[in-house]
Amino acid sequence: MYAMQVNLTGKHVVIIGGGRVAYRKVQQLLKEDIHAITIISKTFLPEFFAITHANLKLITKCYDANDIKNANLIIAATDDKQVNNQVAKDAHIDQWVNNVSDKEKSDFYNVSQFTVSNVTVQISSEGTDYHKVKTLTTEIKEYLNCSDKEDIND
Repeated sequence: MYAMQVNLTGKHVVIIGGGRVAYRKVQQLLKEDIHAITIISKTFLPEFFAITHANLKLITKCYDANDIKNANLIIAATDDKQVNNQVAKDAHIDQWVNNVSDKEKSDFYNVSQFTVSNVTVQISSEGTDYHKVKTLTTEIKEYLNCSDKEDIND
């Protein structure tokens, strides 16, 4: 994989899935200047209904290929590997897809990212171990915040 950061300003993101993983992805995306976020799922965690974004759509239905036809970026985050694989298969060559159940069928996967003193740090397990990345992110962030404070006080 080639590491990079993507400018999502003005883009349309479609997420298929309404569970924990999809919610975590939405929380990351809301920090960006995305034009529209559409989330398709048969059911949603209650937390989804508290999200405020001018162009957020929650659509309760089963996935079909028409759901992604206008998307720039697609995240297939259901608990059904067959549905996630179908989303990846239905995507056009110019659409970027993250299939959370199969990194080999993904165009990208997310990294943990944080900034300390204008330095951005990204941590990735190459899509294999979210919990390990979360733990390391917390530990490194704490270390860097402590180091930064020590440098300022010296």
